[in-house]
Amino acid sequence: MIENKLITAIEIEAKAKELKSKGYPVISLAIGEPDFPIHENIKKSINKAILENKNYYPNPQGVVELREAIAEYETKRKKIHISPDEILITAGGKPVIFYTIFSLCNSDDEVILFEPYYLVYPYWCKVLNIKYHTIKLNEDGLIPKDQLLKHLNNKTRLLIINYPNNPQGSLMTEENLELLLEVLDKYPRIYILSDEVYSELVYEGEHISIFSYNKNRVILLESFSKTFCMTGLRLGYGIFPKEIIKNLVTFNSNLITGPATPIQYGGITALKDNEVKNYVNFMREEFKKRRDFVYEKLKILVKFKPKGAFYYFIEIPYDSLEFCNKALNEKFLALTPGSLFGDSFKNYVRISFANSMENLDEGLSRFLSLL
Repeated sequence: MIENKLITAIEIEAKAKELKSKGYPVISLAIGEPDFPIHENIKKSINKAILENKNYYPNPQGVVELREAIAEYETKRKKIHISPDEILITAGGKPVIFYTIFSLCNSDDEVILFEPYYLVYPYWCKVLNIKYHTIKLNEDGLIPKDQLLKHLNNKTRLLIINYPNNPQGSLMTEENLELLLEVLDKYPRIYILSDEVYSELVYEGEHISIFSYNKNRVILLESFSKTFCMTGLRLGYGIFPKEIIKNLVTFNSNLITGPATPIQYGGITALKDNEVKNYVNFMREEFKKRRDFVYEKLKILVKFKPKGAFYYFIEIPYDSLEFCNKALNEKFLALTPGSLFGDSFKNYVRISFANSMENLDEGLSRFLSLL
């Protein structure tokens, strides 16, 4: 079922859905997608925009009202002033990764990625023919300082970080923050792309954003997918330094123009509506309950609970691709192979707890029966 050339967890999910459509009792703990529906107020805003004929080409930088809402939202969260002119609205968060590498890196530049990484990072480096190095994070998400300093040189152009981390669930620490700010100070041509799409899904501790400390050299990636259950609507944004964003707006205009206009109006409601805010708080508490439930089932295998996102990343005594293939074929259980997150994790699997308690209970029983 799962081949070595498999690219994403979405493809694993597609295979699981194919089996389920044929009547097999498939449970998927693979894909990183909230199982809650979009809030009704967001749906109503999208429908209202359509009925009001807000169906024309969008501003290629994004609907002004949405960028204003994001600027207000992020200014409050990051405690620094953010202008709507620094924001580019994209079709989900993934384009921000491509746009950042494309706009900053030339063929002789280098990128540093931290394992476990989101597999889209190395994908775009390869497509754009940009050399990249990988550094393995410690289990608690700490960046090994000696390894980072060893890989830095005058060709280093971009570091890509992800906190809360997918799949570890670790948070940015004060130690990491101090180290990364030191790098920016010492290497004036280096930028950091900070992927923070799980920033609203933190269960313990505090989400620290390096963007708050140096927005001139840090690009912020955010998405509506995880926080607001809008995965299928494809809405995200990047906040870029002013010297970068102008050319990206032109590029975006010639590539996709922008996400569908009515969807962008739904994004405004997602950020400003109090009922939606309460809904996000409710979901966060539900995810925390599920996290704790999974821990009780798997505590013989895991050392700590993830502090953010909605995954457990578990070491197993098998090759991850072979194990996930066996799980889907024999137990009708979809999991994500750890090898997708870096070469250091070929004997890990990622389990998503963005699912019902009933499915988690049965799915984890199937998982444990394979060990």
